[in-house]
Amino acid sequence: MFVTIAAVVTSAMMRGPFPIMSTPYFEDGSVDYDGLSREVRYLEKCGTPGAIWCQSNDAVDLLTTEEKFKGFEACATAAEDLKVVLTLGANGTNTAHLLEIATEIEKVAARHPKAKIAMISRPPDDSSSEADIEKAWRALGRIAKRPVIFQTYGTDKTPTPSVALLVRLAKEFPEAYGYIKEEAGGWSACERMLKENEFKPDIKTVMSGWGGWQWLIMLREFGCEGLVTERVAYAPVLAAIWREFSNKSRVNDDRLTLGFALYRLMIDQRNFPGGGLRDYSLYYLVKEGVFKTTVTRRYAKAKETEAGSFGTGKSWKLDSLKIKDSQRRELDRLHETMMRFSSGN
Repeated sequence: MFVTIAAVVTSAMMRGPFPIMSTPYFEDGSVDYDGLSREVRYLEKCGTPGAIWCQSNDAVDLLTTEEKFKGFEACATAAEDLKVVLTLGANGTNTAHLLEIATEIEKVAARHPKAKIAMISRPPDDSSSEADIEKAWRALGRIAKRPVIFQTYGTDKTPTPSVALLVRLAKEFPEAYGYIKEEAGGWSACERMLKENEFKPDIKTVMSGWGGWQWLIMLREFGCEGLVTERVAYAPVLAAIWREFSNKSRVNDDRLTLGFALYRLMIDQRNFPGGGLRDYSLYYLVKEGVFKTTVTRRYAKAKETEAGSFGTGKSWKLDSLKIKDSQRRELDRLHETMMRFSSGN
């Protein structure tokens, strides 16, 4: 009789870039679950230590709970026997919804013992106080049997949990908590990161957020040990930056700086369609054979910014990428440069 031993996710594995996977859709707007599986394998191929789904706005807000559960299953099946830590989003409109999803994640993990599975959670959408967040995450701590990354930003209306709360929960639930995606606004994220790292080993890993726009200085100056962002299309360069940062024998930081400059250039094509988390970034995923389409579920009432499309509610419309020939040529050039840099050339 053979007994399958469940894969264990150690704290040492919870470091480095953990890209949030974009959700692939068919032309009719239905979820491409095979595309999710391809995305997990793509991140393994690129060398990122982690892969996250579903955590971004398009996945958290514009998918049904049933679609999320089916996506969890597809991702976990793909992650079996891979090195990548599959990190599934335990988020909800309220605490009960969050716990429903977290319970399903534990069931998925039980069905796929060979997959390395963790969780990530943002404050419930209806949280109006830190006490609300603490109640939700304390309840989650009684369910979670694996590492959980706390995302400190939820919505524009939810408060940012204090460092004291994050430390308190890490002490109370040491097997699950102590991992932070620090996403407070502006420079305060750096200051909070420094404070959080004072509480090691209870706080195990502090990661950057907000598209990685402060990732380099956070790595160099503030004890950052990872990155969580929906920039899956740039996984090759993110993995290369992490390898370079982790290379203790490097003579200087030139290559680290160049890698980060390339990454920032690629995600900052402000006059390209959308200029956000999906949009022209999906062109790269189609180019790599990960996505079949550039179709996006867009909020019916969306606020369009340089950082992307944001909105609220469950109502959505379909959109797809439309780029000019000149823009396509530039994306191709940048992709070629990214792949050369990531291969060490």
